[in-house]
Amino acid sequence: MENAFDIGKINRILIPTNKNPLMEKSIDFITNLFPDAIYYTVGVVDISGESVLLYTSYSSDYLDVMESLEKEAINEALEMLKKKGAKIGDSCIAKGFPSKTILSYSKKKNINLIVLTTSSKIGAEGFKLGSTVKRIIEKSKIPTLLITPISRYNQIKKILNPSSGSKYSFRASMLSINFAKHFNASVKMLHFGKIKNKSLIDTLKNYAKSLDVNFEIEEYEGTALLKKILEESENHDIMIASRGRRGFSYKFRYFSPELALGELEKEVIELSKIPIMLINE
Repeated sequence: MENAFDIGKINRILIPTNKNPLMEKSIDFITNLFPDAIYYTVGVVDISGESVLLYTSYSSDYLDVMESLEKEAINEALEMLKKKGAKIGDSCIAKGFPSKTILSYSKKKNINLIVLTTSSKIGAEGFKLGSTVKRIIEKSKIPTLLITPISRYNQIKKILNPSSGSKYSFRASMLSINFAKHFNASVKMLHFGKIKNKSLIDTLKNYAKSLDVNFEIEEYEGTALLKKILEESENHDIMIASRGRRGFSYKFRYFSPELALGELEKEVIELSKIPIMLINE
């Protein structure tokens, strides 16, 4: 049990800010989940990719405009946090590669949850996961909470826990049970394939029983995993899952971080209508 995630350990939360209309709803949602946490905000002036060319072309003028926008976004987020009565820690504006800067800041401040509110828009092809959010998910070693333009926000009463049976999935299941205890909710584990590790499942069942948590398990042996997860998510309020998954390619995630997030996980994030918390390593 000592390696299990406990909701009580999520007490230092980072909110990367941006000029996003979803920011207010995201702050409202996260502060309702963790009213006693300390909140940190960071805004990043992007100097990666095309932005480097813009800096070269427009020099300090462009830099000043972008920094001004980041300051405005941070100030707006801080006001929202104050209205919610949240405890506010540090806030800063940095220049750099967004994902790298955010992860570096989170390590420096001992953050244990990063709230990712994507600024991507819904277009003709549907919502697409932004590159910065994707890179943070791929490289983060702490949990991330994903809120997209199509996320709905309900009181947490039903928790969906997709599981591949990996050790990281076990940690996500433990956190799901702890969430359920805290919010007086139920948990449904959607296990991909026939359960092989019976002892792990027995451990989860016994833990849920000890906390008086309703813990349901469904073994799904079909091939339409994406469709099944999305159908289940329609009847739940939050999804808690592992970024990690079984498979040969995942073992090389430290050398190629993009292997840490598969196509299935990416599509679930893009299409799910409920917030998703991902447990990393």
